[in-house]
Amino acid sequence: MKISVITTFYDGNKYMPEYQKMMIANEEKLVEANQKSGSDYSMEVIIVNDSPNVHVTLQALNASKKNWIVLNNKKNLGIHGSRVEGLKVATGDYIVFLDQDDRLSDDALLTFLQMASHSELKVIVSNCNFETKNGSNLLYRTDYQKKRVGQYDVYLCIGTQIVSPGQCAIPRVVIPDLWKEHILTHNGADDYFLWLLLLSIGIGFQYVDMPLYTHVYTGENISNETEKTDASVFEFIPYLRQSGFMQKDEADLLERMMHYKADFRKGNIVTKIVLSLKNFDIFVNNLIFKKRTKTPYGFNR
Repeated sequence: MKISVITTFYDGNKYMPEYQKMMIANEEKLVEANQKSGSDYSMEVIIVNDSPNVHVTLQALNASKKNWIVLNNKKNLGIHGSRVEGLKVATGDYIVFLDQDDRLSDDALLTFLQMASHSELKVIVSNCNFETKNGSNLLYRTDYQKKRVGQYDVYLCIGTQIVSPGQCAIPRVVIPDLWKEHILTHNGADDYFLWLLLLSIGIGFQYVDMPLYTHVYTGENISNETEKTDASVFEFIPYLRQSGFMQKDEADLLERMMHYKADFRKGNIVTKIVLSLKNFDIFVNNLIFKKRTKTPYGFNR
C-alpha cells in the first residue's frame, strides 16, 4: 500500500530543509515496519511548484530519488489547481495534501497506512496540534467533538471540522471528478469542498486519536484569512447545487450558515442579535456545539 504526499510549493525554499527531514523520517518508519512485520508500505513525495519564477531547492539525495517528484506549473494555479496537478501523477492508494509549512510526526504516514488497512475507502482523520501566536492546543479536545468529525450535518450547520487536509489520508479512488474539474479561483476552502462532496455520497471518516499533524498559523496561512475563505466557499456552493451531490435543503442550509457567520463577524451587537434571531436554528446548534466541544476559539467557518 502506497501513500502520496502532495505539497503545493509557493516561494517555499525556506521550508524545504525541515520538510525533507520530515519526509525522510516518515519513510524510515515505513521501511522499519516492512522489515518487522512483512508489510509492503511505501510513499512518494510530489511537490507542485506554483511559483513559476522560483526553483525548488532540494538536497541532492532527495532530488535524485524516483519517489520524489517536482512538478513546475507554467503559471500560478492556486492551491486547488496545484493539488489537482499533483493528483494527476500520484500513484498512491492514499493521498495527503500537505502545506509546505506544516508538520507531520515521524510516524504519521505509517499510522495512516496501518489505519487504512483496516478502514477500506474511508478518510483517515487524525487529531492535530493547532499552533497560534498564543501557543499550542489540540484541535479535538472532547469525546463529543471527536465523534462528530465525520458527521455531515456538522459541516452544513457548524462548518468544516478539519483544519487542513494535511491531517487526513484520503483514498485516491474516492476523490470525485467534480472536485478535480471545478477548480476554485479563490484559495482557502477547496478542502471543505472536498469533505462536503465525500460526506454527501456516504464516504466515511475514520478518526485517529493521535496528533499526527501540526498546523502552524502564520500570516502566510490562507486558511486564517476568513474573508478569502468565505469567498472560496461561496464559489463552490453553486457547483454543489448544480451537480446533484447535495439536496436543495442541504445547500440552502450551508449557504445560510455561511452568510450568517460572515455577516455576524462584521456586525455590531444589534446586528448580531437580529441575525441570530433570523437564523435561530443555526445559532442554537452552534451554541450547543461550542459548549460541548469546549472551543472558545474553535475552527469552524
